[in-house]
Amino acid sequence: MAKRDLTKEQLSDRFSIATLRIHDIVDEFYENLHRDDGSPTINPGTVAAMLTFTASQIDQELDLIREASYQHFEANYDEGKQAEILFGDGEGS
Repeated sequence: MAKRDLTKEQLSDRFSIATLRIHDIVDEFYENLHRDDGSPTINPGTVAAMLTFTASQIDQELDLIREASYQHFEANYDEGKQAEILFGDGEGS
């Protein structure tokens, strides 16, 4: 199945959506680190579980950003230019 081409505007929208979700994830993480009375969670096991879950959610959003970037790049640059940008021009520095 071929990937759908992304315009620069669509790419920017994907970046915006993912980063806004990351912001929401971090806000929720902060709130979850505290109890209803405002006191912090002190159990390191509970904190570690929240960290793992939060990191997983953030990783998913970062993957969306990475994939959107690749999708836009592949659709808008010829293979020769892609190789040059990704791997250099083949000449030593």
